[in-house]
Amino acid sequence: MLNISALFIPVFLLFVLIEWYISYRKKDHTYTSGNTVMNFTIGAIDQIGSLISFVLLFVVMEYVYNHYRIIENTNIWYQWVGGYFAVDFLSYWYHRWSHRVNILWAGHITHHSSEHFNFSNGFRTSFFQGINRIIFWAFLPLFGFSPIILIVIFKVSGLYDFLQHSAYIPKLKYIDKILVTPSAHRVHHGKNEIYIDKNYGSNFIIWDRLFGTYRDETEPVKFGITSAYIDNNPVTAIGGHYKFLWQTMLRTQSWTDKIKLWFMPPEWKPTTMRPISPPATSSATPVSNNLIHYAYFQLISCIAGIILLLVFKDFLSIMEISVISLVAISSMVNVTLIFNRNVSKNFEKQETLRIMVGFLLVLINSYLSTDNYLWPITLFLSVSLIFIFILSYFTNHENSISGSH
Repeated sequence: MLNISALFIPVFLLFVLIEWYISYRKKDHTYTSGNTVMNFTIGAIDQIGSLISFVLLFVVMEYVYNHYRIIENTNIWYQWVGGYFAVDFLSYWYHRWSHRVNILWAGHITHHSSEHFNFSNGFRTSFFQGINRIIFWAFLPLFGFSPIILIVIFKVSGLYDFLQHSAYIPKLKYIDKILVTPSAHRVHHGKNEIYIDKNYGSNFIIWDRLFGTYRDETEPVKFGITSAYIDNNPVTAIGGHYKFLWQTMLRTQSWTDKIKLWFMPPEWKPTTMRPISPPATSSATPVSNNLIHYAYFQLISCIAGIILLLVFKDFLSIMEISVISLVAISSMVNVTLIFNRNVSKNFEKQETLRIMVGFLLVLINSYLSTDNYLWPITLFLSVSLIFIFILSYFTNHENSISGSH
């Protein structure tokens, strides 16, 4: 069965390109290549991770629905309209708690750590956020909502969430009073003091108005997070706050504080130690134009490959999905490091080793399976290896010329 929802990804990518072109014409720096590729990479990790998290979510909801539901109501209006409002109501509270509970904030901070706000931010969602949601969504089947219908509602709600991430859509007057619009969501992403912890709503803004967390957009928004952070590594963007919490816990003397740390608000500090600050990443390093060309080849190939993987996943084995995922994600992480000038001096050697590991995984799959669905990966790795050999040649040639002088 085709994964139809994955076909929306090219549409959203088109929105990104259109908005990026507007930014280019305006010269307002709403987009940068490094930040945009970072968002794509984080989104790719989340989309591939959702192949696990959505299955786990459905299994949990199905179990709760079959064994513990307290309401029996198959009315179509109850299931679809009531279900949509119930999902959005719970989304509000999950979102609010994700800003006030450290262990949940660790999964959500990825979405807020960018200092740019545009459509590509809609892709910037941590895989851990999808896992954290499961325990919250498990309450919905208790009230008789069908797990299948809930999954569809989650997908539709997620599509609307993406459209909120635009710097160019102005206030929408009466619509702003009912729905979460880009203006309201810009406020939510602001680190201005007046905007912090405001506008948690997912699709409907009525919950913020009802529970006192609504704030109108009244001054230019400064995007990002208030703590020290350099946005040039997707691994740091996804796991940085978990690392910070772990290091802080290890340096905390009181066992009570060690436990409280994970469940208190992000600004809370243990009394028994001076918490460490999240480490800043390395400064920018020079990157050649040839390496940028290599990054574009990798990026375009991987985005196309991941979309095809998500669409045709039901026709592939677990081993094939794993190989494609590992190759594509490792490639996109490297692409992000290149665009953010965060590569090591031994990049070509490390990249050659990564490509050879990819060939090994393809070979293992060929040994275990008679299918040959991984030939595009073999072609991709082959071209990548040739590209790296050419890069190494030019690098050595340039070094030899500079050394002779």
